[in-house]
Amino acid sequence: MSSTLQRVRFTATEYTRMASILAGRRTELIDGEIIEMAPIGTAYLLVVTHLAVQLQALHAQMRLLLQQPLIVDEFDEPQPDLIVLRESLGHRKPRVEDCLLVVEVSDSTYTTDVAIKLPAYLAAGAPAVWIVNISNHADPVVENWAPGMRQPGLTRDTVSVAGINVSLAAVFDGPGEIPGEED
Repeated sequence: MSSTLQRVRFTATEYTRMASILAGRRTELIDGEIIEMAPIGTAYLLVVTHLAVQLQALHAQMRLLLQQPLIVDEFDEPQPDLIVLRESLGHRKPRVEDCLLVVEVSDSTYTTDVAIKLPAYLAAGAPAVWIVNISNHADPVVENWAPGMRQPGLTRDTVSVAGINVSLAAVFDGPGEIPGEED
């Protein structure tokens, strides 16, 4: 008699019901599996904070979410670094169709963000995704993705969303001085 391992895929609804079990752990649901998120590095923290400051007008309108869950489909509920919403949500979790922009800041997570999360966001209908690639702290870049693109637009100066111009000089101020491997 032979037996094979069978994985259990969780739905986003089941994942939400596990909140008390997962309390205190940084996790996200990717393709039905609960994944422990990477630790937050200094360069990542600086870039996410600087982006949030640049987009603070959207925060005041309750249209900017920071590191909050996003329901992509039945088996995916990642936590993008920033989400710009079309309008305020009210009392529910955001779905991809609520988004103007999904942002992933990628330092050690670049490969996963581009190979797994980006295709899921675009397939679910995200109109725009920024991969803020800081894996090379000395040469950061924003990859602008939209449905149907095979290659991203690359930007190092200014990006725009919802009528707001974001100065990447201000966003990238500091991470270039941080070594790749933090102590």
